[in-house]
Amino acid sequence: MSVLPADVLSSLSLLLENLISPNNDTRTLAEKELNDTWITGGETQRSYLLVGLSEQSVLATHPTTRSFAAVLFRRVAIRSPENSDDVTNRILDVLSDDVLAQIRQIFLTGLTSDQPSDVRHKIADAISELAKPGPKAVWVELLPALFNASKSSNESIRESAFRIFSTTPAIVSLEMIPALGPVFESGFGDSSEKVRIAALDAFAAFFRVLPKKAWKELQHLLPNLLNVLTPFKQENKGDELASVFESVIELAEMAPKMFKPHLNIILQFCVEVAQNKETEDTARMSALELLSTLVDEAPNMCKKEPEFAEKLIYTCLTMMTEVGEDDEDGSIWTSQDDLSNADEDEEIYSASKHSLDRLALKLGGEVVLPKLFLWLPQLASSTQWRERHAALMALSNVAEGCASVMIPEINSIIDLIWPRIEDEHPRVQWAAINALGQMSTDFADDIQTKHSERVIPAIISRMHAGLNPRVQAHAAAAMVNFSENATKEILEPYLNELLQQLLNLLQSPHKYVNEQALTTIAIVADAAQNKFVQYYDTLMPLLVNVMQSESTKEYRILKAKSIECCSLIASAVGREKAAPDFDKIVKIFASIQSSVTDPDDPCLAYLGQAWGRLAQVMGKDFIPCLDLVMPPLLQAAKAKPDLQLIEDEAEVEAFEQQEGWEVLPLQGKYIGMHTAALEEKSNAIDIIGIYASVLGEDFYPYAKEVVTDIIVPGLNFFYQDNVRYSTLQIVPSIISCVQKAVLKGKNTTPDAAKRDPAVLEVFTLIFDRLIDLLSIEPLVEILVSAYVCVFQCIELMFPGVLTKVHTEKLSIAIENSIKDYAERLAIRQSGDDQYTEDVSEEDEEIDEELIEEICKTIHAIFKSSRVEFFPEFQARLLPIVTSFLAGNSGQINWALCVIDDFIEFTGPQSWTLKDAFLPRLVDCLVSGDSSIRQAAAYGIGVAAQHGGPNYAEVCLGTLENLFNIVNVPEARSEDNVHATENVCTAIAKILRIYGAQLGGNLDQALTAWVKTLPIINDDEAAPFAYQFLSDLMDQNHEAVLSQAPKVIESVALALKHSSVQGQTAKRVVEATKAFVSRLPNDHAMQIIQSLPAEEQAVLQKAFEA
Repeated sequence: MSVLPADVLSSLSLLLENLISPNNDTRTLAEKELNDTWITGGETQRSYLLVGLSEQSVLATHPTTRSFAAVLFRRVAIRSPENSDDVTNRILDVLSDDVLAQIRQIFLTGLTSDQPSDVRHKIADAISELAKPGPKAVWVELLPALFNASKSSNESIRESAFRIFSTTPAIVSLEMIPALGPVFESGFGDSSEKVRIAALDAFAAFFRVLPKKAWKELQHLLPNLLNVLTPFKQENKGDELASVFESVIELAEMAPKMFKPHLNIILQFCVEVAQNKETEDTARMSALELLSTLVDEAPNMCKKEPEFAEKLIYTCLTMMTEVGEDDEDGSIWTSQDDLSNADEDEEIYSASKHSLDRLALKLGGEVVLPKLFLWLPQLASSTQWRERHAALMALSNVAEGCASVMIPEINSIIDLIWPRIEDEHPRVQWAAINALGQMSTDFADDIQTKHSERVIPAIISRMHAGLNPRVQAHAAAAMVNFSENATKEILEPYLNELLQQLLNLLQSPHKYVNEQALTTIAIVADAAQNKFVQYYDTLMPLLVNVMQSESTKEYRILKAKSIECCSLIASAVGREKAAPDFDKIVKIFASIQSSVTDPDDPCLAYLGQAWGRLAQVMGKDFIPCLDLVMPPLLQAAKAKPDLQLIEDEAEVEAFEQQEGWEVLPLQGKYIGMHTAALEEKSNAIDIIGIYASVLGEDFYPYAKEVVTDIIVPGLNFFYQDNVRYSTLQIVPSIISCVQKAVLKGKNTTPDAAKRDPAVLEVFTLIFDRLIDLLSIEPLVEILVSAYVCVFQCIELMFPGVLTKVHTEKLSIAIENSIKDYAERLAIRQSGDDQYTEDVSEEDEEIDEELIEEICKTIHAIFKSSRVEFFPEFQARLLPIVTSFLAGNSGQINWALCVIDDFIEFTGPQSWTLKDAFLPRLVDCLVSGDSSIRQAAAYGIGVAAQHGGPNYAEVCLGTLENLFNIVNVPEARSEDNVHATENVCTAIAKILRIYGAQLGGNLDQALTAWVKTLPIINDDEAAPFAYQFLSDLMDQNHEAVLSQAPKVIESVALALKHSSVQGQTAKRVVEATKAFVSRLPNDHAMQIIQSLPAEEQAVLQKAFEA
């Protein structure tokens, strides 16, 4: 019996009947009534509607009406209330408690009442929506009802109970876990396969929201869970097996080592499923995916399982032979013109080669290659083309992960590939070329520098006329891979034949061959640079013809590639060669830009990049083009996000199928985002940066608009990460552009330009938001760029530009960034436990980059603010520094670098904090890590140079250790030389500043110091040391007189290696020249003639300058 008034019930029943009417007009009117009268008709009407829909979901006479009512209930319930500012709010959340209680009770009753399975599923979905987190999420009756439902004699009710658990796992508190275990155990052993699948799905969902500490309470269920798989395999039910695998894969991603006791059983099971061609492809690929996931997440565990790598590799190779099964001669493959989804119809092949790739990346060459080569030579020489193809593709797919082991064997690997270059089957030729192309990327630079004479001719040979067009195109693509890592000298001997073949490919009747030929020509030109000049006059007219021709939509990519090729060739050959064509190229580009009417025309995107390259080669001659190129560029760079709230799940698929759209879940709703426009926005910002960098002050008319409308909002643009990244990249160029404009316009000094109000206004507007970004940026990769941008901006400005507010905010941001880093580090270190392995090498590298850029930022702050930064440093950063001094080698090195800056830029005032760092600084001089010794030596040196008299005793006390370090036999090895040279300079600073305190021992120390020269690798350490040496030469000090050959050789080596330059070099040369002139002539000549010829020539040139 309904709880609604009779008239309301009657109206709603009629509404539902009309909403599912086959008559379009009737439905349209009903939908309008639904919205105007019920959804937006006030609180009472909404309440009636939702109660009525819940009743109809359970009680309507016809199952179709019940099903539709349940679906409509969810659609209405998740809609945002009128006048709500928060799109995540739902109408459900603003219902009165009484109404909500009524709805909940109705649905719980309906869940266990007599219903068709499809209706019960929709009732379960409605219950899940009601149970989701919200302001009124407490529903005490739900869990007991679900526990009871899971024990029902009706399999549909049991399945629906687990269905609700899987969509709302958070409804179960940690205290309820013991009670839930038996529920899952019963579900895994249920007589109904649908219940077993639902139970496994629910278990994975529940496991996902559990804290790791609670996993052990459910771990004992894993054998029961895995037993769910076996019947589906035995009964060859592929779809059901794939569904179960999906849940197991989720668990493997979360807790891979939980599977360790059962790993061999899982391996055997998955291999059997994957290799069985009678099983559904989805199940076979899922079996392979489970094994690959275990490798991804727990490679060490898999390495220790004796048969794991061998069986998985064999399985991958076997599955990789499943290509072209209805295309023996490759004619169907050859006839394909759309190559964008070339592997789409060969899913098993595609999945297996990607699994092999992942296996190699995680297990490495030492594990993978010996197993792979158990079968590879045999496959490569097989009479079956599919096996030869699989062998070559296997080489391609393991190349990246096995590079360190394969590189020493490149010749042998090329020997394996070589016979297949001219294989009788075109797909094998393609695979051979693919292997060469992949190795050109993964084995760069070795393959370019040592094996070009074999690789390039092989690739070019597959471009010849009459060969398979897909092989020709792929050969051209492989040449791109090779060229991207090749020098112009390597390419030069092959350019004539290569360009002839590529020109021939431009005449191919296949559009994709033409397009690839253009791309290859462009990349080869970019690599060959000025060596490409001789081909310019042949190619540019061809490109001009293509760009000027009328083209249908089918040929837009070809025109776009011509634009790219034209700009890259112009950039490669340089201004002198390309200048006569600048006017023609600009007019063609302008004509194309003005004629494009379709916003999806690829020419627009290619034009943007091409204009940027043209600006770089044209320089100031590009200024007249700005009026043409900037308006569309600014429009693209200012683009706002195109977002659409999707409250109806039925619309989600439609959005996902639209190219350039991404759908994001948002608390039960969805947001559709037009990502294509945002990618264009990011690219436009990049190009603006090019113009600002190349044109400098001449870009100033656009600077204000760029700052206010692009940079300021771009720093807080969280809809797409690349936009923030691109914005950060252009900031220094824009500030520099404004400075140059002031410098030129006001004819002032560089320092005065930096202090100009116009520059300060731009700096402050950007910098304030930049500091804010440091505290809110969620992605570490972009946070790295933000810190780079911060220190570059500080370095562009005058000393003292930072206000107290700036330094306070910066120190807070740095403190928080390092705390977050420490938390991530702790998580990684605890990642290798009984459930998971720490496999986050990429995350670790990014974090190392982050703290390196933070260190540079601290340096820039100290350099600009000096003692003004002291209070903030002491309060917020010193505790971090002291904790890092007790950390790993990277952290110690970081802390020492910060201490070095602190001493250098706060001078004598740094002494007040000596107890926090000085003892550790001294201890680190004898560290086994050369980078730590280097940082410590630099710190002792700056303490002597800038710290004042308080540091004298400590610095002098380090001399013995410093001399010992620089005199050990391995001091000049590649690993140690930078530390050694910094020690040499540190000694010079100590002797220069505090030497008088050594009394009679000073001369002996100076003599010993001269022996520590030369300094030829570190151009930061060398200047002070050589200026000190120059002073000693000016004084005719006994330390240099007694070691004249050593002194002159050290100077010659420093000049030869350019470790001293500019005014320092001039000072050293003058002092040395005078010193030599004071030596007896014969002695001086003997010393100079004893030097190697190259060093003699360097000295002679310096003395004559």
